[in-house]
Amino acid sequence: MKRTRPGEYGAERMVLGLEDVEFLPEPEEPRMLSAIDPEAPGYPAEDYGLPSDLDPGGWKKADAARPARPPLILPWGLWIIIILLAVLLVTQNMLTSYIEELIPNSEWAYEETGIRDLNSIGLTGAGVRVCLVDTGIDMSHPDLAGVNLVAFRDFVHGTEGDPHDNDATHSHGTMMTGILAAQGSFTGAAPGIELIVAAALGSDGSSGSENVVADAIEWCWLEQQAHIISLSLGGKPDFATELGTRTEQAVVEALDNGVFVVAAAGNHGGAGQDYPDVSVPANIDDVIAVGAVHRNRTLWSESSAGATTLADGSTRSTPDQKPEVVAPGVMIHSTFVSEELGATWSRSDGTSDATVFVTGALALILERHRGHAALQPAAVGDRAPIDLVKQALAASCDPSPLMQDEHHLRYGYGVLNATAWLDEIEVRLAAST
Repeated sequence: MKRTRPGEYGAERMVLGLEDVEFLPEPEEPRMLSAIDPEAPGYPAEDYGLPSDLDPGGWKKADAARPARPPLILPWGLWIIIILLAVLLVTQNMLTSYIEELIPNSEWAYEETGIRDLNSIGLTGAGVRVCLVDTGIDMSHPDLAGVNLVAFRDFVHGTEGDPHDNDATHSHGTMMTGILAAQGSFTGAAPGIELIVAAALGSDGSSGSENVVADAIEWCWLEQQAHIISLSLGGKPDFATELGTRTEQAVVEALDNGVFVVAAAGNHGGAGQDYPDVSVPANIDDVIAVGAVHRNRTLWSESSAGATTLADGSTRSTPDQKPEVVAPGVMIHSTFVSEELGATWSRSDGTSDATVFVTGALALILERHRGHAALQPAAVGDRAPIDLVKQALAASCDPSPLMQDEHHLRYGYGVLNATAWLDEIEVRLAAST
C-alpha cells in the first residue's frame, strides 16, 4: 500500500492503521473533522445529525453534514444588465411601434387593407392594364426597375416614349407608382400589372388646361385599352354651373365602355371646407371616390366630404354615395427622386395615396375574375359590371365606429378590406351564373 507524505493529496490516510476510520464534521464546528470507528459501539449518533435507531454504525446510511455555502453575490454590472433586459421586455411593443414610425416602411397599409392577403394567394395584377394619370414617372429609381411600363405620354409637353416625372420637387407621380407597383426594397400593391402612365400634371401639380387631363383619360382607355384608370387628382366642383366639362365627359365615356375609374376624393376637408362635394371627377356616379385615414383608421382631417343633395335636388343612393371608401393615406412611404437627393424615399399624405391602394386592390381582383361574363359590358353604356363591383365594395368595407348609418359623408362605406371585397364579388358572380 502506498504511503502518503504530509502535504500530498490524500493526506487523510497518511497514518498507518487508520485506513478504515471515517471522518464526520463536528456539529458545532463543521470545519473540524472527527475520526469515527464504525465498529466502536455506543457513540452518540444524534450528535452528528443521525436518528437514534442508527446508533451505533447506522451513520453510514445517512448523508454526511455539509458545510453551509455563502450566499450568491452578483457583480453590480450584471445587475444593471438584468434590469435593462427586463425593461426592454416590458417595453418591447411600445418600442417596436415607435421604431416602425421612423423606418420608411408602409407595409402596415398593405396588410391592414387585406392587399397582402390577396398577394399571398398569388395575385399580382398580372394581365391587368392600369393607367395612372399624374405627373409622370421617373424610372431611374431602383425600386421601379422591374415595373412593366407598357406606355408613357407627357400631355403637358407633348412628348412620348421618354418616361419622366414633371414634378421635380415632390415626385408625385413616381411616389404613386411606387405604392402601386414597386419591386425592390418594398413591394407595391400590384407589381404584376401592365402599367400605363399619362403625365397630365405639371411641376406645380396642375395641368394648365382641363383638356390635357381629358386627353389623357381618353388615351388611357381608347388607345391603351386600360381596364382601370387611377386619378390621384381633382378639381373643385361647382354646383352653380351645369356639369358637363371636358374632363367629366371623358370619364363618362370611359365608364360607358366598361373601364373602372378610381379617383381621389380631395384634400379639402379641413375646418372651413369650401368644397360642396368631393373633387371632380370623383363626384361622378360610378367613379370610386376615395378618402384617407390614418394608420389607426381615424379620418385624415383634410379628407374631403361628400354631398347628400346635388344641384338638381336629387340625392345619391348606394353604391354611389360619396366617398365610397377610405384607405391609408397618412405617412405613406414610397419611391422618390430629386436632383439633390437622387433616388430615395419620401413620405406623403393625402387622398392621392389612398386612391392608389384601392386601385391596386381592384387590379388584384380583376386579375382573378376579369374574364367572367358578369364583368364584361354587354354593350356601350352597360355599367352593370361596374355596379356589381361597387355594390360588393359597399358591402365589404370595414365600418368606422363613428358610422351610425350605412354611409358616412367622410368615411364612405368604411375602410378598404380587399379580401372581403373579393369575397363579396365572388358571391355575386356565383349568383349571376
